Amino acid sequence: MFDVQQTKAGAHNRRVRMAEVNTTAKGKKLAHPSARAPRIFADTATYSEIEPLYKAGIINGVTTNPSLMKKAGAKNWDQVKEISQSICKLLDPNPVSLELTELTFDKMLEQAEMLASWADNVVVKVPIGGYQAVDPSFDPYTGLKVVRALWERDIKTNCTLIFNSTQAFWAANAGATYISPFLGRLADYAYKNDEVEKAPGNSLYYIDDHKNEKGDQNVFNTEFVASGGKRKDIGSRLINEISAMFTNYDIHTEILAASFRNFTQVSECLLAGADILTVPAPILEKVADHPLTDEGMVRFVEDSKVFDNEPAMA
Repeated sequence: MFDVQQTKAGAHNRRVRMAEVNTTAKGKKLAHPSARAPRIFADTATYSEIEPLYKAGIINGVTTNPSLMKKAGAKNWDQVKEISQSICKLLDPNPVSLELTELTFDKMLEQAEMLASWADNVVVKVPIGGYQAVDPSFDPYTGLKVVRALWERDIKTNCTLIFNSTQAFWAANAGATYISPFLGRLADYAYKNDEVEKAPGNSLYYIDDHKNEKGDQNVFNTEFVASGGKRKDIGSRLINEISAMFTNYDIHTEILAASFRNFTQVSECLLAGADILTVPAPILEKVADHPLTDEGMVRFVEDSKVFDNEPAMA
């Protein structure tokens, strides 16, 4: 279980210097009590899932990707544009992230400008790395270069596929509006690749010999993130570590926690210092649910029937 004592108190000082999320309209007597609460986005491209969540006030943003667009029914770029613009119109002025599919600098910039032209509230998603995994001839710094170029063009970006705090820092330093740590995939990786006889998270962090004479060290993440608790908590600790780093240097790039597997991770990331959480619609649809809430409502309704024969008060 994520330890709430790991939460950095200084994170509050960073948040209060950032823009309000839930603003109070001028002239309204009752100010919003959660002016700087974290924002919640829906991780989906399906309009029928987004609309009820938005109208209920549960979400104030959306993140998409090519897989979600395909799931929403898009079979070509015209349909991607149609779906994207309908979501952007519904959520305006709240952000909607659309992901690049090109992989080289010039083509990515061209595609980014196309996506940004579809609506004023488009945010362009840019993978931070992995380019040489696709093609060894590609520039490994393509993602960071694109983020920087789009910042120079005043186009908001969401730097994705973040799995450690240094990636988060370099993306922020390049000018990313948001960085998206994929917390669920970290736990998935550890469950699949850890050596069971070693500490949890050893596939992400393991140092047995400080000289690394065997060449078997893993330092993809810090020991705090990878081995500071159970495997399922790795993502929460990553959010906490990024939050501490951003607080140290007053970095206002927003931490957009992604890749949720269950609602417990939502609570943990709120404690860990995430600025935004993008959550799959099926999880968001359960935000008001709890077995004791169900039991309580049934009891309240049953007990209230005693008043049915009494005249209503004027």
